[in-house]
Amino acid sequence: MGWKIFSHSVFLLNHNLRDALRISSPLIATMLLNLFLGGAMAIDNLEAGTPQDTGPNLLLTLLSAIAGLWVAVAWHRFVLLEEHGGSLPNFHGARMLSYFFVILLMTVVLALAGAVAGAVGAMLFGSSTPLFSIVVLAIVVSAMWIFYRLSPLLPAAALGKYMRVKRAWEATSEISGAVLAAALLLIFFSILSGAAALLVMFQVSILIGVIMIAVLQWAYTMVGISILTTIYGIAIEGRDI
Repeated sequence: MGWKIFSHSVFLLNHNLRDALRISSPLIATMLLNLFLGGAMAIDNLEAGTPQDTGPNLLLTLLSAIAGLWVAVAWHRFVLLEEHGGSLPNFHGARMLSYFFVILLMTVVLALAGAVAGAVGAMLFGSSTPLFSIVVLAIVVSAMWIFYRLSPLLPAAALGKYMRVKRAWEATSEISGAVLAAALLLIFFSILSGAAALLVMFQVSILIGVIMIAVLQWAYTMVGISILTTIYGIAIEGRDI
């Protein structure tokens, strides 16, 4: 089932590629800004021997975050509601803000829980032992699993539907292993393709390698959003894949 969730998420992107490019245009624009403007500033600072100015970097980070929220909400709504929008995706400010707070709360709670679990593990096994490394890996995988078990909260926020944490947790109980498998598959293929891009960059052409990395980053982001959408469709709406 994990492979079906992952492959269906890739299918959503491939089958609706033109719409995906249109909807993700704000994200593509900020990626290009980061690539060219951020790279130019880094080169200028390096040549001048001055420390990098944090102001423009913070602005680029803020723009990237807004674009990411815009695209995530728009893609959820495109797949689940068939909302097409215009040449740019519809800008749902309230839905984006709700989406941001949900993901922020989930991240903070999981990070705090992971830190506490890690501290306990360090006290029990020592922070420099191989066993502690296993504990850290278990904590990371568990946090990822919990995140994806609760992931229906995010598309629900994008659609403007109220959902309790308990509802999201119970809805994903039958696919609890599959959601983790889908997430691990996404990580595996991103590492594999990223390694291939780095190989091209250092062995063939820096320009081609950079372009490959940018395209893969876009695809990784969109497939990741599609996985959240697919999980919501299966667990909450009872869709078949």
